[in-house]
Amino acid sequence: MHALAGAYALHAIDDDGELSLFEEHLSGCAECAQEVRGLAETATRLGRAVAVEPPPALRERIMAEIGQVRQLPPVVAPSPRLQGSGPPARRRDPLAGWLRWRPRLAAALTATAVAAAVLLGVVAVRTQAGLDELRATDREVTAVLAAPDARSATAPSGAAGGTVVVSRSQGKMVFVASGLASLPDSRTYQLWQIGPAGARSAGLLRPDGTGHISPVVSATVDGATTVGVTVEPAGGSEQPTTQPLLLLDLPQA
Repeated sequence: MHALAGAYALHAIDDDGELSLFEEHLSGCAECAQEVRGLAETATRLGRAVAVEPPPALRERIMAEIGQVRQLPPVVAPSPRLQGSGPPARRRDPLAGWLRWRPRLAAALTATAVAAAVLLGVVAVRTQAGLDELRATDREVTAVLAAPDARSATAPSGAAGGTVVVSRSQGKMVFVASGLASLPDSRTYQLWQIGPAGARSAGLLRPDGTGHISPVVSATVDGATTVGVTVEPAGGSEQPTTQPLLLLDLPQA
């Protein structure tokens, strides 16, 4: 029955009879109850972490880009040559200024519209690519959490906390964290899988403004027994260069 813990935590048991049997088992199994609590809490944190919000400065960035677009010089038609020997009479035409400026205005508006369309297209492509990547990550996360052999571990409460969920059948782990302070541009957080053979990088971590880390999905390393987070130079390191801020024992099968 323990194999249903992940599916139960994700509300993914569709069979009512199977659901009733597992809930009956859950009431008398402390190990399953703890596993369900851990997976449910992790799923909640992951749901908050993968939320996508449009960048607040999108309009300002687009307008700033448009302001730097070089416009083509307007094409001004030559003035018609008047017939006659005497100098042309000067008459103020209220439409003359508008007619002279209309080609320039049209060219400027066209250039601006084209620039805006191009920039919005680029932003849309980048946004779509980001959404596709998030959806792919979400599918990987769901597969790990719903795996029959999913196991979770949470770091002790403190200034920073983290949770790792491991599925040996999937060959992957999911890591999330919170409470990580912002770092200067010259530094970054790095996740490690640590075992008797040493430490292997599992990716760089970029906390948001609230200190939360979006889910990091990584292939499990054979023999790894611990995951840790360190502060490293920007771009990461081949091996940890500082003491870990977080250490979690990887759950075993």
